[in-house]
Amino acid sequence: MSRQIIFQENELVIKFSGMTVVAGLKGELNIPYSSIKNVQAGNFKLHWAALRIGGTSIPFGYKAGRFLYKGEKYFLSYNNPNQVVILDLEGYDYDKVAVEIGTPKQVKNAILKRCPQLV
Repeated sequence: MSRQIIFQENELVIKFSGMTVVAGLKGELNIPYSSIKNVQAGNFKLHWAALRIGGTSIPFGYKAGRFLYKGEKYFLSYNNPNQVVILDLEGYDYDKVAVEIGTPKQVKNAILKRCPQLV
């Protein structure tokens, strides 16, 4: 798989490989659990007026890289917007991260276990 989530002691690491690195211009994200303010699993839709700052965007399809919308910074990496984990962040490089992963509900539950501030 081109995206992998690794749960470390104090942070969530999202690693990208293959063409996903090229498309998103990023090899990995290291997100402290303390920066996660909300986590969702399922569907994500980027507003059509979002500005691509760096990366790849195919209409109605693949999104990877940095985007800006209404002053919020997004990092996206997905082909299927219905299979993503969505993180709302504070005090991090991005305000929102949406990443496609094979088991978004399981990943969401694993993140919730490591983020007592969300319970």
